[in-house]
Amino acid sequence: MFTDQPVTPTRVETLVDLLRQTRYQFDREKLGMVLQPDELPKVGADSRRTQTSVAVRAAVELGLVEETARGLRLTFERGDPRPTRDVVLQAVDERVLSGEDVEPYFARFYAWLLNEGRAADTRRNGDEWAKAFETAVYQGRSPNNPFNGAKYDGLKRWIAYAGLGWFDPRGVFQPNPFGRVSRRLDAIFGGDDALPGDEFMARVGECCPELDGGAVFVRALPAWRREATTCTLGLSHALVDLHLARQLRLTCARDSGGWSIAAAAPPVEGTMQSARIDFVARAQG
Repeated sequence: MFTDQPVTPTRVETLVDLLRQTRYQFDREKLGMVLQPDELPKVGADSRRTQTSVAVRAAVELGLVEETARGLRLTFERGDPRPTRDVVLQAVDERVLSGEDVEPYFARFYAWLLNEGRAADTRRNGDEWAKAFETAVYQGRSPNNPFNGAKYDGLKRWIAYAGLGWFDPRGVFQPNPFGRVSRRLDAIFGGDDALPGDEFMARVGECCPELDGGAVFVRALPAWRREATTCTLGLSHALVDLHLARQLRLTCARDSGGWSIAAAAPPVEGTMQSARIDFVARAQG
């Protein structure tokens, strides 16, 4: 759904917002008339109201909406105090980035992309990305419904939204899972205030399976070895940025043998006296 169909985060949020603001249970036809009224340009040529249809399907696959005999209804309380964006992002975290059942390519492609590092600068369009991904991850043996340039274009709508990085002025995606890690800090730390670097990295992989050392990451990159204790460029940038944003406090001693974030060229300041992590703590203010 997130690679093959024209569904966007904004349309999913709009759908969820509408259902949160009314007690009326829309069926698909009436919902389409509200979200894509005939007065809008080009709706007449899209009698099936495709944009609404795929937004509904995405919301269902994300577990945010269910279809009942009376119509479509939210699966969470309408009075939930969280902004709709936070609700959708939590669903993306749980349903899309943490596995491959709902969307087989999203998490795996991102895991591979993280490991590409600066090699990403050599590719520009979706077909180039798809070919490189298929060659590296599937050794050129195309799976059913293979990843392609169109799927890459679909993912572009969602990877920046999910806090996984951004597109630079040249149109090249720069992976940096700042938002993803930030949203999972409570789960990563549990009840702990600080963790040794190796334990922190193990928990990152457990809580974010598409990041360094996680189950999806390892499936995408079977040659990766934890013993190398080297963070990908994208995760290195995210950890440095979280430190600078005072969400984390990285302790990196001069003679540390911990996990390397050297790829991000971290500044030498305060508790960061090298590019290798000894301890990671939740920042206090």
